[in-house]
Amino acid sequence: MPSRFPGMDPYLEAPDIWPDFHHAVALEISAQLNRTLPLPYYARLGMRPEIGVIGDEEPRRIVSDEPLRHHFVEIRDASRGHALVTLIEIASPSNKRPGPDRHAYETKQQEILQSDTSLIELDLLRGGQPLIGGPALVEAASRLEPRPDYLVAVNRAWQRGAELEFELFPVRLEEPLPCIPVPLRKGEREVPLDLQYTLLQAYDRGPYARGAVDYGAAPDPPLGPERADWLTGCLDRRRKGSATPA
Repeated sequence: MPSRFPGMDPYLEAPDIWPDFHHAVALEISAQLNRTLPLPYYARLGMRPEIGVIGDEEPRRIVSDEPLRHHFVEIRDASRGHALVTLIEIASPSNKRPGPDRHAYETKQQEILQSDTSLIELDLLRGGQPLIGGPALVEAASRLEPRPDYLVAVNRAWQRGAELEFELFPVRLEEPLPCIPVPLRKGEREVPLDLQYTLLQAYDRGPYARGAVDYGAAPDPPLGPERADWLTGCLDRRRKGSATPA
């Protein structure tokens, strides 16, 4: 069953659901790009371990006894020694809270921003402390009106140092995710990546509509009361869509 939300499904942000969905989205992005990237470029999954500690309360809750795998997508150039051309990062809940996972993310972020590799960052989580682009971009994004629920940023390696070095895509929960450009080398045509289509593909192929997600409970993190009617309408459409025809 397809998602009944127009954009991001807020139920997928729950810490016990997110790791699986994070992996599914990364895998789908890689698959989509390998259908559209020009040769000699290719996309592949990368991984680094995460402790997966979440929550602001003490003691903090651990998602898994084993380290989680933080998946990201690399675009590499086979004609130049498989050089890393573009990195696509997807923020996780523990990236957005103080601790070793956030430190690891920020270290990699700064390493890429000081290299000749372009960077795309996807923050599809409402909770936690913003981190896309580093402190300067976090401050700029905090002044956006209306305040976005999600943020996508594209940083082209050859534009660093310019006044507008980040192309921002602010997204509200009620809106579909954007189709973004994927930069390769300077002067080369950029490849479109439809994030909403990617999300829907990952959702359709996953366990989320098959009972893995409890749509009878409140989303985690919760939505404000101003979105109660909107949420009810989305869930009603989902229930009607799951009804078996007479």
